[in-house]
Amino acid sequence: MLKMKLFCTVAVAVLSSGLPARGQSEQVGTGREKSSTSQFVVGPSVVLMPQGVFLLIRKGRDIGAIRFTSIEQGGTVEAGKATYESYFQSDGSGSFRSPNVRKQTGEINLKPLKGVGRLSFQSGQDKLRLGHWSFGTAYPGVMNMWPYRGSQKDYGYEFAPTSAREVGEIDVSDKRLRWFRFDRNTRVTIPVSDLPK
Repeated sequence: MLKMKLFCTVAVAVLSSGLPARGQSEQVGTGREKSSTSQFVVGPSVVLMPQGVFLLIRKGRDIGAIRFTSIEQGGTVEAGKATYESYFQSDGSGSFRSPNVRKQTGEINLKPLKGVGRLSFQSGQDKLRLGHWSFGTAYPGVMNMWPYRGSQKDYGYEFAPTSAREVGEIDVSDKRLRWFRFDRNTRVTIPVSDLPK
C-alpha cells in the first residue's frame, strides 16, 4: 500500500511537471527524455528536481546541497538512471566554500520493480548520499523527503529549492529561500526562474 501511494505521488508529480508520458516518449525518438529544467515540485512526500539545479536540505546545524547532473528516464515510471553531486556542511557556518565541506558524487540505476503489490522491491541502486545523510529515490530526478529505508514521515529535515547551478552561487542565508518539510497534504510547484540562488 505504501509503495502504491508513493508510486501515485510520483506519477502525479511527474505528469503535472510537464515530463512526457511513457507512451509519448517513444514518439519523440530515443524513448529517454530528460526531466524538466524549469520547475521543482515539492511534496507531498518527495521532491521532483530539475536537472542541474541545487536543492538545499537542512537539519539542525547540518546543511546539504544536491543536484542531479544527468537524468535518463527508462521505459517504465520507476526505471531509469541519474547521476548526482552533493555537498555537506556540518560546522554550522552554512558555507559550501569552507575546506571541510564534504563533496560526493554518485549514480542511481533504477530497475523495474520486482515482486507483486506490497511485496515489490527495487533491485537497482536507489540511494542518494549527502554526507552522513542518505535519501531514497523511486524515479530519476526524484528524492524522498525522509531518510533511506525509513518510514514515510517527518524526520525534521527541511528542503529549499534554489536556482543555483554551481555550488559557489548558493547563499543559505538568503531570506527569500522557502523551506518545506514533509507534509502529506502539501504539494507546491515552483518555477526555477522564481527562486533565489
